[in-house]
Formats: sequence, structure tokens, C-alpha cells
Amino acid sequence: MKKKILHVIESTATGTLSAMRGLANSQINDGNYVSIIYSKRADTPKNLSNYFSPQISLINIQMSSIPNILISFIKIFKFILKFNPHYIFLASSKAGFIGRIVGLFVNKKILFFYIPHCISYIRKDISSLKKIIFISLELIASLKKCVIIAVSKSELKQIQKFIKFSPSFLVENAVTSEYLNLRIPKKKNRNIITVGGIRPQKDPESFAKIAKKIMEIDNTISFTWIGDGDSKSKKLLLESGVLVTGWLDTSEVKNRLLNSTLYLSTAKWEGMPVSLLEALACGLPVIAFNCLGNADIIKGRDIGFVFNRDDNVVNETLNLINDEEKIHRMSAAACTVVNDWFNLNRNNREINNIIKKTEEDHKL
Repeated sequence: MKKKILHVIESTATGTLSAMRGLANSQINDGNYVSIIYSKRADTPKNLSNYFSPQISLINIQMSSIPNILISFIKIFKFILKFNPHYIFLASSKAGFIGRIVGLFVNKKILFFYIPHCISYIRKDISSLKKIIFISLELIASLKKCVIIAVSKSELKQIQKFIKFSPSFLVENAVTSEYLNLRIPKKKNRNIITVGGIRPQKDPESFAKIAKKIMEIDNTISFTWIGDGDSKSKKLLLESGVLVTGWLDTSEVKNRLLNSTLYLSTAKWEGMPVSLLEALACGLPVIAFNCLGNADIIKGRDIGFVFNRDDNVVNETLNLINDEEKIHRMSAAACTVVNDWFNLNRNNREINNIIKKTEEDHKL
């Protein structure tokens, strides 16, 4: 039986967009009716409709500012009444709050699924008071019966620690099909690359510092940051010798990854970064700060290493980029782990199993 599925996506950019794109397109390919309510951000692709099947209906409802959020409650409520979906998926913490509050006033037969993609209170740039506020908002929203889907074991642990009234499950992120079984170039540039917004979460200051030190030691190595954002941090990256490309289309991002040697993530916190998974799919060993999300992917696998702030990451990076045998081994392992595990078929199967279980529980 065909189902009517609604996605509410506040963070229509970067990793959240990649993940929800894969899920929504798979659901339409399975013969369902899919609509997406989305909010534009500065880094939302201008050609957003190209990311989704033409059979998917896209509805823009802004959720960025407080006035927009207040208006969005009414607009989303009205759309749900009109569309009357079987399932509603809420992507990002803001959409999760708005959607669950609206959910208190709609058809009780609708099943709600909330995928935070890095739940708000694990941020490292907020005060203790703000963290308490974020947790309180999550608890208020959990008055609506809703299944929470974490994208990493670390995120699941944080969810289960504070939100005990909602059932929660783990479904690790995945790459879309165009990143599977890629032909990896034998000869690559001695380039170290990252993909993401230039913002505090991604810690561009540390990236600039590491890049500058490495390029002072070895000028045959280059650094690239794909993305845009804070002008002050962007200036620091450029002054450190990093090439900042701005936002590129998906095919160009993949091409740049395929022709680089290593991927460096200095992010301070993550859910489970899709950009890192896409880098692995392109055969790039990953050097990443030891934070939630990054560690879930790398630890226990021969695909790179994690570092802490006091580690000598500069020397370790230089040792790795100059060890062709090690890079070749890690590159092969990286492709294998993505093809075998971090793929959309496994991701969709696990989500469909959660939907089935939720339907059975709902009938009781």
C-alpha cells in the first residue's frame, strides 16, 4: 500500500540535506507519495529541486528566525491537515521541536520520526544554561509520542541520557548511490581537503593552524576547504594558505575529493558527518578531531586516525601523507567500509524496520 510521507527539514544544507535526500528519494522510488517542507539557509543549494525526484513536492516554510518559527507552527499545521500523511519525518533539532509541538494537535494516527542529525545540546559552543534550555525544549517536545532516530552510537547515548520518555533507535548515516563503488584514481594531488560550513562547529581556526604549519614544513602539500560562511574565519583560512572554494555542486565536490590524498576534520562536535563518509567513499584516509560522530566512524577501523588538541597532529599527518603503502591500505579499507556498511540500502532497511515496529506498537 502506498503511503503518504512528509519530511520537515529545517537544515536544508550539507550533511542533513545529503541524508534526507537519500531517504526521501528512496521512499518515492518505493512507490510512496512524498512531500518536503523545507527552510532555506544561506548555504542551501540554489538548485535544491535537482537534489530530489521530480515526483517529490517541495514546500518552502521558513524556520530560521523567531517570527518565522511562530508562523511556521500555523503553516505546518495547515499543511498536515491538508496532506494527512501516514508518517512525518523531522530533520534537525529545530524542525524536531516545531514538528512535535504541531503533532500534539493533529491526527493521532500519524506516526512521527525525529532525526536530529546532531542533537542541539551536544554543542560545545554553548553555556551550561543554554544546554539546560535545549534539554528542556526537547523534554517539552517529547510530550508528543515520537520515535527518535540517532545517527551514531554517541548521539544515541546522549539522547537516552536525557530524553527517557521517547523510544530511540540507532540508524547510522549513509552515502547516496553515486558515492558507491567508485573508481579511485591511482595518482592523486598531495592535497588535504575538508567539506563544510565555515562556522565554529567545524573549528576553521584549528584547520588554518594545522595547514599553515604543515605547508611551512612541506610546500608540496596543499589544503582545500570546500564551503563558505563566517568572513573572519574565511580570511584566516586564506591567510594561512588554504584554498577556499565556496560551495560547489555535488559532482565537483566528488571530483575534488577523488583527486585529494587525505581528509582533515577539525570539527568540535558532530552527529555522524556525511561529508566524512563521502570522503571515505572516495578513498581518502581521514584525520579527525576526537569528537562525537567522528570517533564513531574511525575508531576500530584502519581508515585514518583521531587526534586530541594536545596531540602532534602535524607530524602524524606528515608521516601518513608520505607513507604511500599505508595510504593505499587505508584507502582500500575506507572504500570497503562505505560500500559494505555506510550505504543507503542498509540505512533504508533499518528505517523501514523501525517504521514497521512503530506501526505494530501503535496498534496495541
